[in-house]
Amino acid sequence: MRSAILGTVLTVAAGLAVTAPPRAEAAVLVASCTATLSGSWSAPLDPGSTNAAQPETLQQSGPVGCFDDGGAPLVGGTMTRTTVLPAAQCTGIAYSDPSTTFITWSDGTVSTLSLGQAAVVTVLGNASTNGSGSMAPASAKFGGDAIDGAVMTTGPGCGTASGQTNVTSTVVFTLAR
Repeated sequence: MRSAILGTVLTVAAGLAVTAPPRAEAAVLVASCTATLSGSWSAPLDPGSTNAAQPETLQQSGPVGCFDDGGAPLVGGTMTRTTVLPAAQCTGIAYSDPSTTFITWSDGTVSTLSLGQAAVVTVLGNASTNGSGSMAPASAKFGGDAIDGAVMTTGPGCGTASGQTNVTSTVVFTLAR
C-alpha cells in the first residue's frame, strides 16, 4: 500500500483509488471602499417627538473612493442611494435594505449594488447597521463581487418640533471575489 500527500490520490492494494475533496478557495479581497453621503428625508422624521412610524424615502449621494489592500487608490466616483422605508422612526428601523444604490465612476461607467441588512440600531436619530450583498454582475467595475460593509448615519432633529430632515452617512465596505 502507498499513500500520498493530502489532496492527491490514495491507492489501496485492491486497486481502489480515493481522491480527497478539493479545498474551498478563500475569497480574495479586491478593494476597500469608503463613501460619505448626505441627503434628506421626504418628510421630517419624528416631528414633535411623536416617534410614530411613518413611510419615508431617503435620498443620499456623495463621493466614494476604493483602495487596494496596500491602501493605494483604485477608483473613485459618486455613490447615490434611494431608500424607501415603510415604517421609519427615530428609535429604530428593522428591515432588509430596500435601497437602490449606484456608483457612477469617474470615467462615467456605472455599477449597481445589492445589499441586505440586519436590524438597524438607532438612538436619537443616529443609526448603525452592517450588511452584505454583491455588485450586479453587469456592473462596469467589480461585477459580481461580494460586498461586506457597515453604515453609520447621523442627523439632528429627532424629538424636536421640526423633526429630522437631513442626514449624513459614512458607508465602508469591502469587495471580494
